[in-house]
Amino acid sequence: MKPTILVLVAVFGFAAAQREQSLAVIEALRRVQPVYRDLQNFVVNAVSSAKLNSSQAVFDFHGNIFAAKDTFLRAAISKETATLFQINGQVASTQPACLNLLRESVTVNMNLAGVSFTNCILAVDARLGTEINQIYSELQINETAYIDFSIYDVFQQQNIFINPDVIIELLQSKLGQLQAPLGLIRELSDLIDSFRSRLEVVRVNYNQCLTTNDNLLQTAISTILIQLQQICLGSLIATGPPQPGTPMGVMGPLGPLGPQAVQPEVVQWT
Repeated sequence: MKPTILVLVAVFGFAAAQREQSLAVIEALRRVQPVYRDLQNFVVNAVSSAKLNSSQAVFDFHGNIFAAKDTFLRAAISKETATLFQINGQVASTQPACLNLLRESVTVNMNLAGVSFTNCILAVDARLGTEINQIYSELQINETAYIDFSIYDVFQQQNIFINPDVIIELLQSKLGQLQAPLGLIRELSDLIDSFRSRLEVVRVNYNQCLTTNDNLLQTAISTILIQLQQICLGSLIATGPPQPGTPMGVMGPLGPLGPQAVQPEVVQWT
């Protein structure tokens, strides 16, 4: 065989081998593909589960807020009912105009308590919105950190016809990197725990706000009962208003309304 022919055969053989390696890059990509999908599925499922847990945390939070609001609202209504029972139960000789002023005072103070109820819940709403935005932002950052992963950056500054072996080697390295991030579960769990803790702080602050409102209302009610006695010259009735299913003569929601029960508290206004 002539030397020229031998050279051509060798060149063609080398070129064919090189092209086979170029095609092998595609096979290497196919091996990476399902591993990359599994990583994405793992991360998406983990973050989705964390989002569901955060949703449950918000649901539980709302339940606690509703329960607290119901308790304090009923307490306020009970105070109003018991106070009006004292005012409306006075003997006919008690000054009617004075009693009307006390009734108006009860209404005004209940309306003021309503303003405070609104302020308390709006503070909760503002803080809750901030906390929800924060937890979803944190979850999004964690998700992106694990799935914002490029497969095709192995072609950067490479040529599939010149150095396919380098590309294949880089893809093999990718396979080693595409492992399920088991630490992600712990990270997400810590984020949700922190979220629940922050919501608990919001709940406690709400209860403190309602307690302050309740104390102010109680002070106002106590003052009205003192005014009933000292200004309108009335007297406290020994029993409170009958409750549903409660026999007459049983103490009502304010209990025994004696002098010790109606001393106004000293409130520091800020």
